[in-house]
Amino acid sequence: MKVSYEARLTNALKKLLHSYGAPLGMFLFFVLAALYVFIWRARSPLPEFPRAPGDFMQPARAGRRLEELGKILADNPEDIKALAESGRLKYQLGQPRYIEAIADLERARSLGLADARSFYYLGNMYQAVGLYDFAAQEYRKFLNNFPGDDEVRMLQAKLCYAAGDYAGAVSGYEKLLSGGSRDPVMLENLALALWKDGRDYAKPLSDLRARGAAGAFMADYAEGRIKYELKDYPGAQALLKKAAAASPAAGTFADQAALLWMAGDSAYRNKDPEAAAFYLRELLKAVPEHEEGRILLAKIEKARAAAEKAAKAKSAKKKK
Repeated sequence: MKVSYEARLTNALKKLLHSYGAPLGMFLFFVLAALYVFIWRARSPLPEFPRAPGDFMQPARAGRRLEELGKILADNPEDIKALAESGRLKYQLGQPRYIEAIADLERARSLGLADARSFYYLGNMYQAVGLYDFAAQEYRKFLNNFPGDDEVRMLQAKLCYAAGDYAGAVSGYEKLLSGGSRDPVMLENLALALWKDGRDYAKPLSDLRARGAAGAFMADYAEGRIKYELKDYPGAQALLKKAAAASPAAGTFADQAALLWMAGDSAYRNKDPEAAAFYLRELLKAVPEHEEGRILLAKIEKARAAAEKAAKAKSAKKKK
């Protein structure tokens, strides 16, 4: 019969107490107990709680429940459970309610709430409102409890990047990849973080290109973005042209507007107005309100119309 870890620990403690006497036995008891707590935390499952909108309570139902919680808190403003639930529901209702949600969860915590979920929610909300230092603290607390949570480690790495801590971002992505993650987005983000940190980013791009068409698309986009920011417009145009051609096959791509804008702008700066106009038209089809794209396309079309008018005038003059 298989003996559990807990049973083996208990038996070991009994033997130590019997063999070495009370003083040494008690000392070893506390050492082993601390070791058990550490191992249990490392082995404990990740907490299950709603994180994505698809898992959230329906807004109407959440609103009704918040009304009920409001009455509970009116009678007892220090009801920790009601404050925590109120904060979580306000988080689920989106960014317009984040300040209220933060206030509820922080109030609950000041009264003694001990719930690792609050670290996740507060980290997300502090990051969304631009309080990056506070967000980083919450993510660290969450990962201290659940070091195997890849989603939060990814959020922490992205936060480091957004805050300008590129070395921290590199460290985060490298930990995720060393843990066996196969997510190509992490390789793309690692390449960008290495570049921002002034380090060689060739290997993650090479690893991406070895992962087939989708990986090659992401590598071309990342490298094209780097060259664009370095003002290497010929290099950027060549890579972004490849990425733009491949993006429909890459599936859902959140940065499509950024890709089309950089492709159009780099082509324009590289003295290729025809290509620039093509990408800018595609951009405005996808995002009609893109102001920079609209202005640049109008500039290109105005220059083209002027050139055509001048050409016609020249041709007419020759005929005379």
